[in-house]
Amino acid sequence: MRSEAHRLADIIEQDPTTTWGYREFSHAAAAELRRLHHNNQVLKDALWKACGDDEEAVNATIESQGELK
Repeated sequence: MRSEAHRLADIIEQDPTTTWGYREFSHAAAAELRRLHHNNQVLKDALWKACGDDEEAVNATIESQGELK
């Protein structure tokens, strides 16, 4: 299943209304969305591993750092 970040990155890259002058910025924005999504997944996997795959511990750790938006 594709993430929302990847779906939005695809839309940004394929937007036919983007003028050539801004196309490089659109591609950079799409690449940044994909990079951030990848890093988020790596960190999430590391958190699960550090918490011993204990969902309660994962949720408590996340809550202790603030609300996810």
